Amino acid sequence: MNEKVILKKLKEGSREALGLLWQEHSAHVLNLAFRMLKDRDQAEDILMDIFVQVPSAIQKFRGESAVNTWLYRLTVNACLMKLRADKRHGELEEQHLDVITEEVLGKGDAPSDFDPELLQLGLMQLPAQTRGMLWLKDAEDLDVKDLVDIYQIPEGTIKARLSRARHFVKDYIKEKLNHG
Repeated sequence: MNEKVILKKLKEGSREALGLLWQEHSAHVLNLAFRMLKDRDQAEDILMDIFVQVPSAIQKFRGESAVNTWLYRLTVNACLMKLRADKRHGELEEQHLDVITEEVLGKGDAPSDFDPELLQLGLMQLPAQTRGMLWLKDAEDLDVKDLVDIYQIPEGTIKARLSRARHFVKDYIKEKLNHG
């Protein structure tokens, strides 16, 4: 079934369509939630919450963005609410750190004594929303326009935050390497 048919059937209350949506997107939702929350159990709770919300939330979905963008927005919002409630911040998983390393330090520009843990520590200094934004852009390869849809903030603001975040992490790494 294509996305439009799934959406139509979801709006009609089809459990089959919800199952297809789950098959297609649950891993991505879980992955994003885990990266933001750094707790597998909490990420799974967010995943379940999102898919419990889908049948009612789909009624408000206008189809102006892709379904995955809409699900990412729901996930980001749920995670941010959870982080605010818990006042917790997790550590970024090592998966795809090489992609983020390249974006932060430049291709092949990582110092010979570079330790990927420094990247994780630098990323952990960022606010959860910015860390999630950087992850979606660099590791998940989402377009800035998708980030605009997810975060509901202007494109220029997203570009500026991404740039500042990369510079911050790069400076953090250099500082730690120089003062070890």
